[in-house]
Amino acid sequence: METVNEYISLEDKHYKTIIIPEELVDIIKEKLGDEFIWDFDKNANRLFLMKKPESYTDFLTGLGKEMWESVGGAEFIRQERKNTK
Repeated sequence: METVNEYISLEDKHYKTIIIPEELVDIIKEKLGDEFIWDFDKNANRLFLMKKPESYTDFLTGLGKEMWESVGGAEFIRQERKNTK
């Protein structure tokens, strides 16, 4: 597989365009479907691809649940609201 890198400049900001080989695109589509989302983690220097959820609400439901349970959940929120009045 060959990759081609090309730099373009828009409004003094530099963007890097990477052309992904067709074989790799086919593998991604096979695993994730036609619609997916990506995120680049600068610290890990990795690109993450994941299947686009049908519903972002359902996908994000419960996010941080463990954190809220560890600080006391709804009671913590009641106390915070009480302290800010």
